[in-house]
Amino acid sequence: MKKSTTGLLLGSALVIGLSGCANTGGGATASSDRAWYQQPVVCGIAGGLIGGSIGYAVSGSSDEDQGIGVGGASGAAIGALLCADRTPEPVAQPEPEPMPEPEPTPPPTFEPVVLDSEVTFAFDSDEIRPEAHRELDQVANTLRENTDLRVRIEGHTDHVGSAEYNQGLSQRRAESVRDFLVSRGIAENRMTTIGHGEERPVATNETDEGRAQNRRVEIVNWD
Repeated sequence: MKKSTTGLLLGSALVIGLSGCANTGGGATASSDRAWYQQPVVCGIAGGLIGGSIGYAVSGSSDEDQGIGVGGASGAAIGALLCADRTPEPVAQPEPEPMPEPEPTPPPTFEPVVLDSEVTFAFDSDEIRPEAHRELDQVANTLRENTDLRVRIEGHTDHVGSAEYNQGLSQRRAESVRDFLVSRGIAENRMTTIGHGEERPVATNETDEGRAQNRRVEIVNWD
């Protein structure tokens, strides 16, 4: 009667232990994100009961207590192993590569402007003609939109007349262009002027066409 009663109890524990470990629908407890049947303590108890039941079933009447003890100890270890959490450890994600530093913005440069003296000035004069206002207004707009720009205004002539006279005329014409840009709101300290006279021809002075090209005012970037 004792063995059958104990066997019944252990068999019931066996069923409970197996159903608890096999069930996949249980909820997590408030203190853990694992289901109740996956807790090490519960699995250990269930394994112990299972092992004890097996040990009892295979033992004789004389050594049933020893069989229960050995089976219970083995079952506890097996239960903890089988029901242990096997969720893989999260794989550490590599640190993102640092973003490369943006390339520094190159300083603005001024595209050279060549003013035809035949259009810009009357003969032997440093007074700017109205026909040149449109082009000079475009220069003023560029300087107004790019406040870091500075320009050098260079006057040039052909070789007709004395070198001294030509140098003075080219200087006065460069200064007239500067004054026009100042009248359009460009700060005077952003400009410098120089008269080269006949020293820097870009074409021959032996033809009318060549001399016309040499009579000019250039506006270039002032580094």
